[in-house]
Amino acid sequence: METNSTTELTDENLFGEQLTLFEWYFYVFSGLIGSLLNLTVLFIGLRHTDTHDKPRQLIVINMTFADLVTCLIYMLTRPYLAEFNMLLCYPYYVTIFTSQLCSCLNLLWLNMDKLIYIKLPLHYYTLVSRSRVLILTVISWATLIVMGLFIYAFMTIYNPCNAVSISPMIYLPVCMLYVLMILASFVISAVIYFIAQSSRRMEPQARSRLFQRLFFVFSSTLWTFVTCLPYRLMYLTHAFCPPCQTEFFADLTSIFFRILVLGIVINPLITIITQRLYRQCVVVYFHRCMLLFTSTFCGVSGNEGTSLAAKLSNRRQSRSKTAASVSSCRANHIVRMPNAVRHTSSNSSAKDSINAVRLPALERTLMTTLIENGLVESKIIVSEESKE
Repeated sequence: METNSTTELTDENLFGEQLTLFEWYFYVFSGLIGSLLNLTVLFIGLRHTDTHDKPRQLIVINMTFADLVTCLIYMLTRPYLAEFNMLLCYPYYVTIFTSQLCSCLNLLWLNMDKLIYIKLPLHYYTLVSRSRVLILTVISWATLIVMGLFIYAFMTIYNPCNAVSISPMIYLPVCMLYVLMILASFVISAVIYFIAQSSRRMEPQARSRLFQRLFFVFSSTLWTFVTCLPYRLMYLTHAFCPPCQTEFFADLTSIFFRILVLGIVINPLITIITQRLYRQCVVVYFHRCMLLFTSTFCGVSGNEGTSLAAKLSNRRQSRSKTAASVSSCRANHIVRMPNAVRHTSSNSSAKDSINAVRLPALERTLMTTLIENGLVESKIIVSEESKE
């Protein structure tokens, strides 16, 4: 494909030539596996996550949906792109642009959410709520769709959908935006890691649990950094360094593009492996499928296991009660308890003090968790009338 000084091929069009047999199978199988994994994560997220207690799950759902759109619209149709009607080119590229950029943007929002969670834990639910995350979601999708409609309004179609070009004055800033969002996510993750690592108020066990909660964000950010950033940098080099446009450079860019596609397929797998709820749901549903298979084809019957719906319902109710108590404690910042003496103790003796006051079981568990995680200092203050 020839270009001149006023046009620059977009990333989808560096590979507008006829696909090899390996590339055909690569796109089809990547699209099928990625769609299956993303559908699984999306179903669990919509069906079993409590977005009121954990608003950040809405961001995970948005990331998953964006990757699912990429798998369905881009990967599965890539081998047949040359057969598309030219009228489909515009919505096709707008959809791909929106889904890819939205995935990176939601990763940035997820890192911002974790930064607020670890930096301002007592004010987290004041700053982050389900309604605010929903508003952010609508604004993000609407903004990216408008950007895509504007950018691809200037594209020139050379072949039926598999080769288009856009002025570099329009497309290169978008590519830089990709790079900036990925770098920003990586920097924020590094800051979160530094804050969690340098905290002196947490016991080793509490620190370990905190890093387990942060592992999903760290792994997703690092994986996106490794799989997406090299191709974007290679593309920018291709645009700003004409002498670099050699056959070796083109082959290297092609390899990094395949890695980018593979990264989208692996994203939902990272979600399943690193988040306990998704992992447990996959195990239970797999067990159910195996029971259904054996009862249908092997003649084995029986009611094995416990109802997943009942388990998750009880879990949601427990989380709601805990969240209500957390909100009450965070509103006051200091817990007032009857029949106790004002004192300050270490984290180890704080548990004994809480138990000695004979709090209800839920509040006692809550206070122990808050003190272990360093969210509340172990100060117990009594009302004056209780001293009589």
